[in-house]
Amino acid sequence: MNKFYIVGIDPGKRGAIAFLNKNTLEAEIYSMPQFVLDLVDILKSKQENIFFAVIEKQQSFPKQGVKSIFNLGIHYGIILGILTTLQIPYEEISCHKWQKEMIGGNKIKGKTKEFSLKKAKALFPYLDIGKDHNKADALLIAEWGRRFLIAKSQELS
Repeated sequence: MNKFYIVGIDPGKRGAIAFLNKNTLEAEIYSMPQFVLDLVDILKSKQENIFFAVIEKQQSFPKQGVKSIFNLGIHYGIILGILTTLQIPYEEISCHKWQKEMIGGNKIKGKTKEFSLKKAKALFPYLDIGKDHNKADALLIAEWGRRFLIAKSQELS
């Protein structure tokens, strides 16, 4: 079976999940389902074609509410559990790393969401992501994963 999807996951409750075909660069994007079983269904429906997943690693930041970061941690753990259960290999990536590589010098404090949307719309103009920076982030995380795999394969050559 030819596995061709690279999955990008922005794990927040209002996050998103992107499926990027590593061969054609065509992508699909979904808002993060509110129910765990809906997320399982999405991943299972494409499971046999998923090559690799990349998920934004979660951590607490100063001035975040304890309850919100606790809920995010639970949701993040559930997603990791789903990926593990479905035997989908994944890589965790910090927001700082993928943002630096994907939106690079354009990253200006307070403008990250704006630049993320702009870059995602430029790379995937056929997708209607509107003003949803979570969808933009998931797409850019998937694209980071594609570039990561290309770099790894070149290292091995």
